[in-house]
Amino acid sequence: MSGPCASRALRDSFETIRRAEIERLTKKLRGLSDDERRSVEAITEDLIHALVREPERALAAESSEPVAQALVRLFGL
Repeated sequence: MSGPCASRALRDSFETIRRAEIERLTKKLRGLSDDERRSVEAITEDLIHALVREPERALAAESSEPVAQALVRLFGL
């Protein structure tokens, strides 16, 4: 898997987990206003971006193939 593919797969995997957790917590989030709900969405999206930032930087390096393979193994991509 190439660096860009691994980066996209990692981001997609994290986003899938984020959405599943939001869905799982629907009952707890029911009392939130629309603005508060949008804030939760924005905060969790920012969290995903922060978590993916360093692996993406490593994948952008010239020798990214070992990094890509490590991410594939670590995160089951």
